[in-house]
Amino acid sequence: MGRLFLTGIGPDGKNTMTAQAEYAIKNCTAVCGYDKYVEQVADIIPAGKQVFTSGMKGEVERAETAILYAREGHDVCLICGGDPSLYSLASLVYQLADTSVEIEVIPGVTAAMAASAILGAPIADDLAIISMSDLLTPWEIIKKRIDGVNVGDFVAAVYNPKSMKRTQQIEYALKTFYDVRGDLITGTVKNAFREQQSAKISKISDFDFDFVDMSSIVIVGCRKTIIKDGKMITPRGYPV
Repeated sequence: MGRLFLTGIGPDGKNTMTAQAEYAIKNCTAVCGYDKYVEQVADIIPAGKQVFTSGMKGEVERAETAILYAREGHDVCLICGGDPSLYSLASLVYQLADTSVEIEVIPGVTAAMAASAILGAPIADDLAIISMSDLLTPWEIIKKRIDGVNVGDFVAAVYNPKSMKRTQQIEYALKTFYDVRGDLITGTVKNAFREQQSAKISKISDFDFDFVDMSSIVIVGCRKTIIKDGKMITPRGYPV
């Protein structure tokens, strides 16, 4: 029986991938993953390894194939963007697999932390992570979570803010934050740690909705978040 490594490759699969993830990929005997993620690490996959890829909405097939490879005796890496446990395949694999498959999760840098590093230090206190995608979570539930962010005055990392067909959710979220907590500081990072990386910092009232797409993450500050020297900062509370 082989082993299944749920392998997080961070936001770009190169500069932000951990040594543990790189070691697993170089030493596995099979690789599965979303085609674009596997492309990001193609140069470190040894020649002759068994590779299975699929496109969008192929999550179940990828998980099942990885489990099958492990049962056949492979040490298989299931490649995940960011971190395997956040909006990714770790939970699905654990649901589908039984105790005959040895599973290890290799953590990765998730988009919230990558975007925070680029923007400055917006995440220095409690953080809420919320996705605007209603493909797997009903919109009515997402709206309640938006309200919860307001109640706790959390810094919020907003994943999947906007797609070609889904444009209203981020507008609703920012309007709700504005109505309850005022004109908060926001930071948007597109293509974090990739060649096309770009970022914008503004208040909600000046937010550029046209800049946002599915390759973006939006960090919305709390009431104490500030802009200093062009960086977005949430003071931790140290006496200064």
